[in-house]
Amino acid sequence: MLAAYGPGGAQGMERQGREVRLVRAVEDSLAHYSIEGDNVEASLQALHELLDTDKVLLYSLAQRPKSEDLAVVRDATVGFAPSWRDVFDEYLTGRGIEWCGYNAVHPDPSQRDLVLDSDEIRVLTDGQSLVAENILCKGLGVFGHKMMRVLVCEGPSLLGWLGCFQPDATTERQRELMTRLLPAFRRRLEFDRFVTEAKLASSALIAALEQVNGAAYVLGSAGRISHANAAGRARFDHDPDATQNALAACVAGAPTPRFKVAPLRGSAGSAGHIIVEMPEPAGGPEGLADSARRFGLTPAQTRVLERVARGISNATIAAELGVAERTVEAHVTAILIKAQVPSRAALIVQVFQHRRSA
Repeated sequence: MLAAYGPGGAQGMERQGREVRLVRAVEDSLAHYSIEGDNVEASLQALHELLDTDKVLLYSLAQRPKSEDLAVVRDATVGFAPSWRDVFDEYLTGRGIEWCGYNAVHPDPSQRDLVLDSDEIRVLTDGQSLVAENILCKGLGVFGHKMMRVLVCEGPSLLGWLGCFQPDATTERQRELMTRLLPAFRRRLEFDRFVTEAKLASSALIAALEQVNGAAYVLGSAGRISHANAAGRARFDHDPDATQNALAACVAGAPTPRFKVAPLRGSAGSAGHIIVEMPEPAGGPEGLADSARRFGLTPAQTRVLERVARGISNATIAAELGVAERTVEAHVTAILIKAQVPSRAALIVQVFQHRRSA
């Protein structure tokens, strides 16, 4: 294990130089953010060598859907068998968020961002950590090992658990080195959380736009289309020049009543726009009648189709036609079945695609 180096001596200088190189290797690896690939494993390899320890573990937790239990959502290890995560997830089942003497979502301030060894953890948790040591550590193959860990936090929120296991007692030098590297690990885990939340928000936005009863577009700060829903793609394919010009006019502040524009704001100002173009009435009376014939619609269903194609909600359609909303819902379902499409957006695509090919 590492010992504190005394001053002078070629061996001491060599060890100090090696330590400096390894610290930089950990920091540089953690600072190399990549959305395409996860390089934290390389950071742990360098940390493993720096601490001269047996095993190193980093993991983050999140609540399981419709449950009070937690599950591992990201991890990196050195020295553990690949099955460790299955053992861990099984152990977490049924234990809620306070499974090891601390709140694993919002730890107590006395445990946040502090490098602690096994004995200190037992004192802080009034011995509750022994439950995990006697059950979980056996399954992980580290029973009887000495542990040193830090709960890496962003304010009160736990970002990740970082620690090492070894047969011998951990040293003050190991504690100093892990404490020094804590800010680098925190920055990396903050980045990971940001990317995860951004991807979730992006997926939610895309799903929401597919439910819009009209062509919808997300434009970047340069005015280019970064995403379009199914109806928007069909509209663009039908007439790309006219669509792009209309969107450019919206960005310039001159939208027509047929467009709804919502700016997207970033920390540095405008980050783009969401633009929804309410669909034309199925290509005019002729186009509507043609769609009704192709789908084999009844007169009542045709009246509903004309309004669906204009992006009108079921409730408004019911009020306009003087029928119950459930009647409109039944008509819409029948239209989707006859048109052999899964959604209102896909129905609009069918109409636009037929106009394009006509």
